[in-house]
Amino acid sequence: MKRLVLGGNDAVAYAVKQSYVDVVSAYPITPQTSIIEKIASFIGKGEMDARFIKVESEHSAMAAAMGASAAGGRVFTATSSQGLLLMHEVLHWAAGASLPIVMANANRAIAPPWSIWAEQTDSLSQRDTGWIQLYASNSQEAYDLVFLAFRLAERVKNPAMVCMDGFLVTHTKEPVAVFGEEINSFISKKETNALLDVENPIAVGALAFPNVYMPLKIEQNNRIFSAKNVFDHLSNEFERISKRKYNQVYTYGEDKADVALVAMGSNAETAHLAVELLAKDGIKAKLVKVVMFRPFPKEELSKALEGVEKVVVFDRNISMGKGGIVKDEIAGALGLGNVIGVVCGLGGVDVSETDMAKVSRGVLDGKVKDDMILWGEV
Repeated sequence: MKRLVLGGNDAVAYAVKQSYVDVVSAYPITPQTSIIEKIASFIGKGEMDARFIKVESEHSAMAAAMGASAAGGRVFTATSSQGLLLMHEVLHWAAGASLPIVMANANRAIAPPWSIWAEQTDSLSQRDTGWIQLYASNSQEAYDLVFLAFRLAERVKNPAMVCMDGFLVTHTKEPVAVFGEEINSFISKKETNALLDVENPIAVGALAFPNVYMPLKIEQNNRIFSAKNVFDHLSNEFERISKRKYNQVYTYGEDKADVALVAMGSNAETAHLAVELLAKDGIKAKLVKVVMFRPFPKEELSKALEGVEKVVVFDRNISMGKGGIVKDEIAGALGLGNVIGVVCGLGGVDVSETDMAKVSRGVLDGKVKDDMILWGEV
């Protein structure tokens, strides 16, 4: 294992290079483009034995990925923001067909107006498409989660996306521990069979009457839920190789905290520092970082938030007319009445540890009693 200074995009490209991928189909879009450029360079230099399919849109990129996956290939693609939205229709088809495609999404704000900066509304607006969703908060996690995503997708037979905040993770350079041949024992285990067989042709996604359709959807729902236990098993296997442990929900700080700061993606790195600021003031605080958002880690979050007096969820996203998406899911799923939602960082607006700590103090002091939108000075 060696250390390289990589941004999240480069880290993802290196992981794909080491994952025995057969087919890559993609269309460029900021801030994802350098993932595909790096992979295309690896293929062009003969460092990857893979087929690169150039397409005219993200919709076509996913359609090509579906065909390659249905034929039995290990398939990767990447996109961001408007590109992910253009894929929306096909995402449902990929999940419904049980195709273990892996996609990296560089989280970017949605137009209008045009923005190229970080926001998670793009991927969170796809949460009902049936894709597994994993969120990286730094470049190392982006690298590692690609390997876990391939194994998880193939074991469960369900597509998976690895999400990372645009520029804040995709382009921020930091030391990343990159595997040598030791990763082969983990990633070379290809656990998928071709859906299509030229000797036994079938129709995929044909018309289903109601008495057939609903059982299929129940089966699909059960399949994605099974990813929770499989993820834990694969994480243990991955830890033996990497010495790095991944949980569906990561916690840091006081076990018996007065306030929990819940975050996902790059906000979790900032919240980590905010917890330390609060600790200096004698406040018992903890970070609860969501790594797996779909399937939703209800039991893991319930355990992490048990006994906490106040919960503050920092959402770099917004459901228009409702508020922060992660806050809403946590409060609804867990039936908690002590959750305050803070929408922050939309369109790449800076969110500091000082901001997070100040809001958290306000919640504990009773000065902040309702959900809020954080912008500029607190």
